[in-house]
Amino acid sequence: MRFLRIALTVVILGFFASAIYISALFFQRQAALESVGLNNVTWTIAQVPSEFARLQQRVSAYGMGDPAITEAEVKLRFDIVVNRIKTLRDVAVQELIRTDDRAAKILADLSTAIETVRPLITTISAPDAPAQISTILEPVYPKLVRLSTDANVWNIDRIEAARAELFTLQQALAYVALGMFVCGCALIALLLVHNGLLGRAQKVLEQSESSLALQNARFDAALDAMSLGLCLIDGQERVIVCNPQFLSLFGLTEAEAAPGMALRNLIDSDLLTDAVHEPGAAARGDIALLNDHTHHLPNGTVLVVSREPTSEGGWVCTFEDVTERHRAQNRIFHMAHHDNLTGMPNRLLFWENITQAVHALSKNQKHFAVLYLDLDRFKEVNDTLGHPVGDVLLRQVAERLRHAASERDIVARLGGDEFAVLHYCENSTTESTETLAHAIIASIGQPYHVDQNEIIISTSVGIALAPKDGVETDHLMKNADLALYSAKSEGKSTYRFFSSKMDEDMQYRRQLETDLRRSIKLGQFQLYYQPLIRLDTGRIVAGEALMRWRHPDHGMISPAQFIPLAEETGAIEVLGEWALHQACQDALNWPEHVRVSVNLSPVQFRRPGLIDIVKAVLATSELDARRLELEITESVLLQNNAVNLEALHQLRALGLTIALDDFGTGYSSLSYLQRFPFDKLKIDQSFVRDLENRPDSLSIVQSIATLGRNLRMRTTAEGVETLAQLETITAAGCTEAQGYYFGKPMPEAEFRSLLTEDMRVKADA
Repeated sequence: MRFLRIALTVVILGFFASAIYISALFFQRQAALESVGLNNVTWTIAQVPSEFARLQQRVSAYGMGDPAITEAEVKLRFDIVVNRIKTLRDVAVQELIRTDDRAAKILADLSTAIETVRPLITTISAPDAPAQISTILEPVYPKLVRLSTDANVWNIDRIEAARAELFTLQQALAYVALGMFVCGCALIALLLVHNGLLGRAQKVLEQSESSLALQNARFDAALDAMSLGLCLIDGQERVIVCNPQFLSLFGLTEAEAAPGMALRNLIDSDLLTDAVHEPGAAARGDIALLNDHTHHLPNGTVLVVSREPTSEGGWVCTFEDVTERHRAQNRIFHMAHHDNLTGMPNRLLFWENITQAVHALSKNQKHFAVLYLDLDRFKEVNDTLGHPVGDVLLRQVAERLRHAASERDIVARLGGDEFAVLHYCENSTTESTETLAHAIIASIGQPYHVDQNEIIISTSVGIALAPKDGVETDHLMKNADLALYSAKSEGKSTYRFFSSKMDEDMQYRRQLETDLRRSIKLGQFQLYYQPLIRLDTGRIVAGEALMRWRHPDHGMISPAQFIPLAEETGAIEVLGEWALHQACQDALNWPEHVRVSVNLSPVQFRRPGLIDIVKAVLATSELDARRLELEITESVLLQNNAVNLEALHQLRALGLTIALDDFGTGYSSLSYLQRFPFDKLKIDQSFVRDLENRPDSLSIVQSIATLGRNLRMRTTAEGVETLAQLETITAAGCTEAQGYYFGKPMPEAEFRSLLTEDMRVKADA
């Protein structure tokens, strides 16, 4: 048997050596074939003198006035020669040039001649240009013919050498193939002998094991039927017997766990260390799941191990696979601590991580930051495209956040469109935090593509630093939320760090909210009016009602402060109804040709009864409905647009006019013009403000004015402050204008006085 094994080894090694040698021969043959293919060099070089001769012929014919030859034909032939020169840079051609100095000189002369002729070609129509070109090209052609001849001779020599090499390789390959055939026959013979010996040995083993199999059949059946892995060991912890479940649990074979094998060599010794040696351990029975005696194997299996002593001094060890039970518990834990939509940590787990980071502060002084963010315009996506699209968008946002954050950071979804990041700072500065905030804003601001919809959203980020801004979880989250509120109030796609002033501002805001409700009851609000001018006549045709709040302690409060607050708290409903009623009452004192324009908040459209309120106000004030103009923003149509469009049609049926405010700033305004015929489009003041500096703003204003004219809608340019702006919007075709150039918002008495003066303003004034 030993000789047989040695022989088999030698034959197999011979096969390997032959295979390697044959592979080498194939590579050599391939190289020889490639060198045989070098005859393309001859063709490549031979084309150059042919094309060169054609160029000479065309130049001569053109110089002789041949009408069939045009200037374009000569230039084309020149370009062909230039391209043929480029083909001479091929690797194979360069190999010829390196072996022949004369060839290199010929190519250099050719390149020099072509570069000399190039400027003459562009002016070939000049009287003496063809003659000059022919003079320069004439001595080059014989050299090119010589180069073609040399290349042909060189290539023939290479082909003969390649043929000789191929013949040598073919002989070597034939000898190696014959050797492999002989070795194969020898290997087959040896394998037949080896299989015969193995067959006889197998018969001997079967005869010796038949008696043992019969004796152990019942015992094996009992062991196999057990659901637990079982192993019986002696006092020295050597295997006596084990069942298939035991082998399967530890990936062992029967040979590896044969009787007499030390159990500690088969499994981790920690699996045999349990509570058996403690008083009363045997009476407690199996070890409960997830206690100190539950073991996790490297392959992910979770085992509960128990053992009982035998009368002979050994042990009966049982191993219960509780992996599925453990996974189920882990799934329950994961579901309780992770967001189901994105798979991110949820608010509960995020707070636990912050708590752990706070506790670690006192030990390692590792500074961290809490970044609180939400998505701008996400609600519009949900309202317009549906919640399934919103869910896909949230998952894509979550993925971008994971990429923007580092592996150490914790990224969580707190609910809705709110996310948070626990960022471990690289040092005590805010540099890494600012870098992360920039990365998050830039990443989320990139376009999304969901169900063939391109969606563009942005985010605002509020940041609280630990321990600077707090050492308690609640405090840090509250401060990050305040910073987020500050970031959103200052514009989208920005971030802000928490400061104590933010807390003061929030306290002020809460106080302002209380004062707002009190001021409504005390009647501390009043309406100011800003004139709207008809550009063709220069006369005031309307006044836009703008709400003002004169606070008894703080003076005039900016509408930018109290209007959003009133919308958030719902107070805008009372204020809006009051403003509508007061504006209609004031308009009764104006000339009949002057309209009153009142802004409607999107919040007012969310509440039922808006139509009834407008009807009641018109009936009470007895104002002609044609003199009432209601202004809405595009956000009204983004929310429950079918219902809101119906409401607009009902308002229109009352006889009043509807204007779309801030037109051009939304991403879907044009679609709404198809669904509802507005009476007026108000061009946002941001376009008017940039008329003198940005040409694209003028294009937008002109486009909106043209659009309004084609749709039979009036167009009002907002924010006109200079005569140049007035002249520009007039030339663009706008029908109305308003802004500080005509007058700031003023009390009703001043506005009424202005009407009596019959002020006229024109662009050519």
